Amino acid sequence: MALIHFDSDEDAAELIGALQAEGYATTLRREGFAGEDDSDDRAWLLLVTPFDDRVVEMVDVYGGWLPGDDRAVPAPLDLPDAPRRLKG
Repeated sequence: MALIHFDSDEDAAELIGALQAEGYATTLRREGFAGEDDSDDRAWLLLVTPFDDRVVEMVDVYGGWLPGDDRAVPAPLDLPDAPRRLKG
């Protein structure tokens, strides 16, 4: 069983709609992390049954994340070391 984490219930709702359209069962709940006192900062957790590779593909599209996901992260942009100075 894997839980998909979301910061926004709107993103979770979009994924739920897409998953249910493909026949997946979903359960959404809110849960605070250790030390979280503010109820507005609690994460949205989505349980999907069955959990398979198709679900993982869809998570990336809808803004969720999987704890412990060790897939390669895109390389950071090549940014300048200092601000550009205008000549003038």
